[in-house]
Amino acid sequence: MSVELRIRQAQIDRSRADPAKRTVPASLSSDAPVTRGGEIEVLRHDAASIDLSRAASGIPLLVGHDRSALPIGVVEGVRLDGARLVGVLRFSQAARAADVWQDVVDGVLTGISIGYSVDPTKLVPIEGSFEATSWALLEASLVSVPADPSVGIGRSLTLDNSVGDRTMTATRTRQVDIDEIRDLVSRAGLDRAFADQLVTRQISVDEACRQIIHERALRDRGAAGHLNVAPNTRSTNAFITHNDSGDSIELMADAVAARMGGPALKRENPYRHARMDDMARELLELRGVRTTSMSPGQIIERALHTTSDFPNLLQGAGQRTLAQAYNVAPSGMKRVCRPSTATDFRAKQRLALSEAPALLKVNEHGEYKYGTMAEAKNSYSLATFGRIFGITRQGLVNDDLDAFGDLAARLGRAAAEFEATFLTTLLTSNPTMGDGFSLFDATNHGNLATGVGSALGLTALTTARKAMRLQTGMDRTTPIDATPKFLIVPAALETPAEQLLASITPTQSADVNPFAGKLELVVDPRLDAISATAWYLAADSAVIDTIEYSYLDGIGGPEVMTREGFEVDGIELKVRLDFGAGVLDFRGLYKAAGA
Repeated sequence: MSVELRIRQAQIDRSRADPAKRTVPASLSSDAPVTRGGEIEVLRHDAASIDLSRAASGIPLLVGHDRSALPIGVVEGVRLDGARLVGVLRFSQAARAADVWQDVVDGVLTGISIGYSVDPTKLVPIEGSFEATSWALLEASLVSVPADPSVGIGRSLTLDNSVGDRTMTATRTRQVDIDEIRDLVSRAGLDRAFADQLVTRQISVDEACRQIIHERALRDRGAAGHLNVAPNTRSTNAFITHNDSGDSIELMADAVAARMGGPALKRENPYRHARMDDMARELLELRGVRTTSMSPGQIIERALHTTSDFPNLLQGAGQRTLAQAYNVAPSGMKRVCRPSTATDFRAKQRLALSEAPALLKVNEHGEYKYGTMAEAKNSYSLATFGRIFGITRQGLVNDDLDAFGDLAARLGRAAAEFEATFLTTLLTSNPTMGDGFSLFDATNHGNLATGVGSALGLTALTTARKAMRLQTGMDRTTPIDATPKFLIVPAALETPAEQLLASITPTQSADVNPFAGKLELVVDPRLDAISATAWYLAADSAVIDTIEYSYLDGIGGPEVMTREGFEVDGIELKVRLDFGAGVLDFRGLYKAAGA
């Protein structure tokens, strides 16, 4: 399925903003027609048409769709309300979000724009427009100028806008567009007849700008000049546009990443075989920069320093290549742990409550007795890790992407290795828990076995499972039945572990393997350097707290950023990972030291 990132705008309702929680309800999108790329697009708003899977846990809240910057919050509780999407914007407590929140409260920044992808095979032509009947919500951004006239400041989050209001607003907006288009045509030195053609076609101002540049370029070529902009191209089957720099950068980044060994191309791509200087030339021309007399080296130099388009292209390609290598790198310990997010870098407190007190019989007078619950607290915080690498101007001119792609992939694998080592070190370091005792403590936690009897085998595994089953809550009485799910071993114990967990067909009951199909084997060779005999059991982290790892909210892994090189004559790329992990509870973990 081919998809395209799109944006649509609305405005927020500030009447119910909560300064204490930094939340405000918002109308995110509606089924109002919006002119996009010279055509009218309608998003169908019903449960069958909208994919809200990413919104289940909250989507990132950005500023101006800047995906290279950290999010300023999340959008929660996204749901359909009639024929529009609504949700609650929750701003981060971080300093970067404070100014934006104040602008929202003051009414200075009120526009909301959603980023979404459309299945181009599900675009239905209806009376001069296209209705998207299958689309997915990806993110929401605060913007300066909203484009959806069906939502306004102070309006209800439900559809209370009258048709008359919409018509008047649309008429006023259209007249402003017509005046601006005629002015642009005049300033470009084109005739009034051309302006009349654009107005008659009822296209947007953005599309008119592209048509004006294209027309001006055609006339330049007729006068022996250089074509400054490629004509508007559209796939007749998929309706995928790539006639502006944003669309072009995405397609170019896909093509460059594929050439570097990253994700394979999944859609028709006109830049499949283009060189780096060809892409740089087109991006400059889309910005109106004449490149007729420039050499490939000059084009690369100008593209690096004139706009952010070319650095964004390299950043996008690097991110794709790094992400693929990062996602396929093996990491057994991450299977055992629970993923989460953190809103900032302050210590993340995890409060664990004890089991509820036993219920007591109510006497004949109907008197209920109070009960109490104990609590325990463990915490951890995120830290930032990263490296900087560069690609030289000479390498870009020579179209030498192998080294760049190899380095991006290596850094992706390095990020995955860093996380795996971090989690392994956390497990084997036997950290001190919130109760003042070590994670693995035979006396106080009952989850540590040592000596000859702890060597991996049927007897030791039976003892370990029993110890976990008999773990009690904070009241030291109530059993919590911590069922082991994972058997974690170093590479040295992989074969014995496989034999212990193997399914066989016994000839008598004494030969039955009680652990067949009961445990998932996790082999981590990083454990061998610490102990080739120690092994561990872990419960399902979704049932009982064990180890949790977190990324900064809205990121979820390593990210790539770019800047103009200072020490490198070219472009510098920075890989950054905001990551942290901590042990939440000892009851779901068990260690045997081995022989």
